[in-house]
Amino acid sequence: MKAVITLAFVAIGLAACGSDDNSIGSANPGNPTNPNEEVEQVRLLANAANPDFEGMVRDFNAPACSENAQQPRAGGGIYSVNLQSASGANIAFTVMEPAEFNCAQGNPLVLEGHGYGGARATAPRGIMSNLIEAGAGVISIDQRGFGESGGTVRVLDPDFEGQDLLQILDWAEANLDWLRYASDKPAGDREFNMVAGATGGSYGGGYQMLIHNIDPLKRLDALTPDIAWNDLRYSLNPGGAYGIENFEPTDGNIDPVGVVKSGWALLLVAGGEAGSLQPKLQAGDPTAVLTSGQDNLIRETLLRGSTANRFPAGALEFFRYHSPSYWCDAEAPGAQTFLQSEVTPGLAPRTPDPVDILFTQGFRDTLFNFNDALHNFTCYRELENAEGNKADVRLLTHQSGHILPLSPSMIPGLGDLTEQGVQNGLNEIEFQKPGGPFACGDLAIPDAQFAFLVEKLFTAQEAATIKEGSESTAFNTLADNKGKVCISLNDDVGQGTASENAAVWVNESTFFDQLVPKGKGQPTESAIAPIAVDFTPGTDPLSVLTSAVTGILRYPFAPAVMPIELPVGVNTIAGVPTATFEIAPAVDMVMNPVCSELYAATAMSPIGLLGLEPGCDPILFVGLGVNRNGGWRLIDDQVTPIRGFGQRHVELTGVAERLADGESLGLMVYGYHPQYLATGSRDLLTPLVALRGSLNLPAF
Repeated sequence: MKAVITLAFVAIGLAACGSDDNSIGSANPGNPTNPNEEVEQVRLLANAANPDFEGMVRDFNAPACSENAQQPRAGGGIYSVNLQSASGANIAFTVMEPAEFNCAQGNPLVLEGHGYGGARATAPRGIMSNLIEAGAGVISIDQRGFGESGGTVRVLDPDFEGQDLLQILDWAEANLDWLRYASDKPAGDREFNMVAGATGGSYGGGYQMLIHNIDPLKRLDALTPDIAWNDLRYSLNPGGAYGIENFEPTDGNIDPVGVVKSGWALLLVAGGEAGSLQPKLQAGDPTAVLTSGQDNLIRETLLRGSTANRFPAGALEFFRYHSPSYWCDAEAPGAQTFLQSEVTPGLAPRTPDPVDILFTQGFRDTLFNFNDALHNFTCYRELENAEGNKADVRLLTHQSGHILPLSPSMIPGLGDLTEQGVQNGLNEIEFQKPGGPFACGDLAIPDAQFAFLVEKLFTAQEAATIKEGSESTAFNTLADNKGKVCISLNDDVGQGTASENAAVWVNESTFFDQLVPKGKGQPTESAIAPIAVDFTPGTDPLSVLTSAVTGILRYPFAPAVMPIELPVGVNTIAGVPTATFEIAPAVDMVMNPVCSELYAATAMSPIGLLGLEPGCDPILFVGLGVNRNGGWRLIDDQVTPIRGFGQRHVELTGVAERLADGESLGLMVYGYHPQYLATGSRDLLTPLVALRGSLNLPAF
């Protein structure tokens, strides 16, 4: 179906067609290079002059550079487009033209995506104004089911949202005569390919990797995903052995089981339904309840997860298919089974092509945390093209992200319990503290994203001119710190601008050698000796670990805490701790005698309600804390769930904190935590447990 075009603004004037020289020798936008090889000359041209489309009839929309343009005009126009997708739903997006057209070398294109429950921009927001002024065009997208786009929300399904996104790129090629094409990354029978990038956070970060992973034409050259996920099984159900082929616990005897992150699940349900249904209902669509909102497969998964305290295995495979881990990890796809159907994925996993990416992630993010960014960073930085060249892949961190907008007062009775704990000098009950600066030290994340996109999508001469006209220091900061990871350390700084000393740049070699595991299931090879952990109940009542319904009763009076003495001169924890932990009965050799019978009975349930065990299912929540002014506080509000008796390898959630004089570090263990609002242990028979093992700390 021909696109329905609504022209919101088209300015008439003189076209800025730039230089007639359409070849350059220094820029190589989006193409991984080996610094030891001579860079080949790259030819640039506008879409209207692209010989790859010679003989093809293309009806350019609002032409600016092609021969069928009625008259030259200025850039800066904004208009909206509606397409009919292959699945029969409407796709809505807004085109924002570059401030000036370069009719000789064309203009780069940047895609922009919104967060879950959000909608597209119909006027520039964020870094879009800077990109447009610099000479890039922008397309802001209503993802499937959100805003004015139709269909149900399937959480970036490669076979639905993925195909919609490719269709938008197809439309751009057929309708925008000012697009820039380059000769340095031919695909298929094409000599030239689009010069394009993408930006956005959360859901708006995930779509970028989805496009790159499934697009056979490799049209994206530079990605800037902020607070995106690596594996939705981990993000929504942490604690399992995800992405690890032939997993065997380290010196252990169980296959770890995840815990539903119910605090976030409830908010995502509300936000997803409101963001999808509300615009359609307001538009008077009588079928909106049936044809939009979150897909019934997702509704079923969340309902079963909250009821059974465990996501079904088939639904977890569905979530994995919607994650970068499907393409990154050497893990065979599993069956995507539901109560009434089985979903057959349309795309087999394959290794992605290398692409320039600037990953950014917030240490305080409790939905898609630092570990998500780490595993994405690990995957994409190792990719090589046919010549053995890698892309430019970076990682910066900040103090913002997904912050639970909840407080104890929203839950009846919890506010009073909070006050009791605070009066006793104990841990304040919070879902999490407010977010901090959207910056790594004095480097603002939007400035870094803009500088990165300019470097990758514009010629060296253009980039130098843009840099000269910018007040940002991000261009120099990124250039000076290539090969380093920026770690934000200012945990207790409130909203505002971070200071320069609130972050540290770490060489990638040090980062992977000492601060994080080199891969999923591997330990962090700490620069300090492993820490022995032993929470065996003794005479001190505060060392007793309560797991089960009793865990919530213990919560207001602080978690159990094991102080950790760091070596002299070590005062910074930054990275991903790993551990070998065992949850054991409180008294050795005492185990509920009906455990096996309970597991067998629930496993045979015809609707798969595993997780309803009234016993033998302890859950603990573990995190690192700092003792500051006499009270223990979680670092970055991060806890990691540990579920079930037995020993297992644990990858704790990544944190970063520099301890001040007089402050001390500790391991904090909860029997309940409100981030997992409705999915703590439901074990009524084994309320007391022990936790033993060893902990590897990323410290320097």
